[in-house]
Amino acid sequence: MRVLHVGNIANNAYVNAKLLRRAGVEADALCDEWRIFCQPEWEDAELEGVFDADERLRPGAADGWRKPDWVLRPRAPDPHSRRVRWANGQLPLLKDLPRLARRRRELSSAYAPLRPTLGSDLSVLDLVRVSMWKQGLERQVGSLSVLFGGYEVVQLNGAYPAFIPLGLPRIPYVAFEHGTMRELPFEDTSRGRLLALGYRQAAKVIITNPDVVAQAHRLGIDNYVFVPHPLDEEKYRPGPSKLRAELEAEGIDFVLLCPSRHDWDVKGSDRMLRGFAELVRVDRPRALLILNEWGAEVDRSRALARELGIGRNVRWLHPLPKLRLIDAYRAADVVLDQFLIGTFGAVAPEAMACGTPVVMAFDSEIHRWCFSELPPVVDARTPEQIYSALRRLAGDQPELARLGRQGREWIERHHGWRLVVDRHLKIYEELLTVGASNLEPTGHRR
Repeated sequence: MRVLHVGNIANNAYVNAKLLRRAGVEADALCDEWRIFCQPEWEDAELEGVFDADERLRPGAADGWRKPDWVLRPRAPDPHSRRVRWANGQLPLLKDLPRLARRRRELSSAYAPLRPTLGSDLSVLDLVRVSMWKQGLERQVGSLSVLFGGYEVVQLNGAYPAFIPLGLPRIPYVAFEHGTMRELPFEDTSRGRLLALGYRQAAKVIITNPDVVAQAHRLGIDNYVFVPHPLDEEKYRPGPSKLRAELEAEGIDFVLLCPSRHDWDVKGSDRMLRGFAELVRVDRPRALLILNEWGAEVDRSRALARELGIGRNVRWLHPLPKLRLIDAYRAADVVLDQFLIGTFGAVAPEAMACGTPVVMAFDSEIHRWCFSELPPVVDARTPEQIYSALRRLAGDQPELARLGRQGREWIERHHGWRLVVDRHLKIYEELLTVGASNLEPTGHRR
């Protein structure tokens, strides 16, 4: 079985392909994003030095790590590709315009159920704009029709399902949602409309964030399957920590880690700081909170920490490559995730796999449809609740150990790499059994 994963935001394509290859599947990953968080090296290489979230991987930073042959990269990745002038793609678009106009008419009935939900119609200009995006990628990787035609299944991550309505080789396309269904398909943009339609035209939709099932229903999608975010618990596991030893030598007696980005309206970073400040003031003056310098509101969080008088209890680190982040997970007594949405992405499962308890906003009801057993995270949302949870855990070492052990066990049962692979394989085998002949046409034939 040959499978291609396209779009490497958060290294999802790379990790999914790596895990599938462990199980004997011929899976490749098209890693087209240029930001450092989206590079395979960020996941698996021994990276030293200081890194910013929006930078490229510097030449020589991953010396000693060899890119697997199954990782496909653009010939000339360009962080400014979205700013390519219209003239650069004008001639190919002019040639393709008659086909796109026909395609718009062909898609009319398929888009009709979305019109009341989205409140807008699909235009030829929408197809032109998304086609420009597609052509920008093709300038870096070659024809997608040729590339995709060499695989039995193509899995499109993030916003790439927007390409499906344009017309692609007639093979099964799996749309992989990783938080991208919350808002993107409902944007009043060309990308939003084509993504909403792409989700509906995909042979299968993988949901990794339990809360977006409501959005799937709004879009009229019923062919979705829940698959947890890819996680290799053989790598993320309990163990000794160099950072922990260093912190204990400094006299730190309670270590908290929050690697999430600073976005007060999404992550609740301010709530976390206020809850931690109360713990320092009342109970643990030698506690330490490790934060990442990542997100639009880092300066705002810094200012709040100073205002709360906990500047000396907060240590700011540049974003940590995953192998160093594992050491930080192991160093922490508790990992803090986010305090608004009520579900988790990568941070909480990675921490639990490393045997570290997690405090976060957790809405049990939105997880019951996809997990037969809920994860042993500590639910807290307000500064008062966060403080109460931290105070209890700081004073109860057996409880910390119990939560750490149960979290690891839960990951092994409900979020492990084998489970993720098996669910992918079930999807692929089902689609290949059905056969491309029974799939809704998306345009070009192989």
